[in-house]
Amino acid sequence: MQKIPLNLAKSGMVLGKPVARENGVVIMADGTELTDSLIFRLENMKIDRIVVKGNPVDMGNASAGAAERIKQLDYLFRMHGQDLWMCKVKGFLKRYFAFKASSEMAAASNEDENDAGGEE
Repeated sequence: MQKIPLNLAKSGMVLGKPVARENGVVIMADGTELTDSLIFRLENMKIDRIVVKGNPVDMGNASAGAAERIKQLDYLFRMHGQDLWMCKVKGFLKRYFAFKASSEMAAASNEDENDAGGEE
């Protein structure tokens, strides 16, 4: 399973976990196959992340900015290598920056596709 930004979701992906509102009410069940219509509904409900089955999206360091921020984290946390809690915080931040960069890259890619479509 993989947690992805909603803007990277595509039709045909299958939910790995149920999607729920902040109050715990389940909106979509585990195993639901996504369609464009369902993705649009989730966007309107302000859902920003979902968990899908498999690993359909490369969430590696998607931009140079993310790589620079991660390198900066290594510097900022250099004195805390033996502190388990600080190592967990650093790991969380690394995943966050990689997630954010992938999301930004997808948004930029969607804008490029929309711009190219209007030129025809």
